[in-house]
Amino acid sequence: MMRYLNVFFLIAMITAAALVYDRKYDAEGVAGEVAALRQKIDEEKNAIQDLRAEWSVLTQPARLQGLVERYPDQFGLKPMEPDQITRLQDLPAKPVDLAPYTDAPVLGGVAASGATAVR
Repeated sequence: MMRYLNVFFLIAMITAAALVYDRKYDAEGVAGEVAALRQKIDEEKNAIQDLRAEWSVLTQPARLQGLVERYPDQFGLKPMEPDQITRLQDLPAKPVDLAPYTDAPVLGGVAASGATAVR
């Protein structure tokens, strides 16, 4: 009886060791994927920083002014005239589109039996 019990425990121990090794191997593979993803994220962050720096250089007012002066036909920009500036009071009021008002609106839902709202 003791011999069978020892054989059973030996097989259980070998099975457990194999399972632990398999889990460790899987965990190392996942850790490698995580490291690769983190590296890719860092590369993307660096690319975003590079693009922001390039955008900052390209949108400098002095550079844009030089381009407008060098290529006036392509841009078609002109200096601003003083009569283009206006005050808020000089602007026309925005028209308001209101729905027509009825004296007694019809109730909806459960009370939609044709009764009207009480005022």
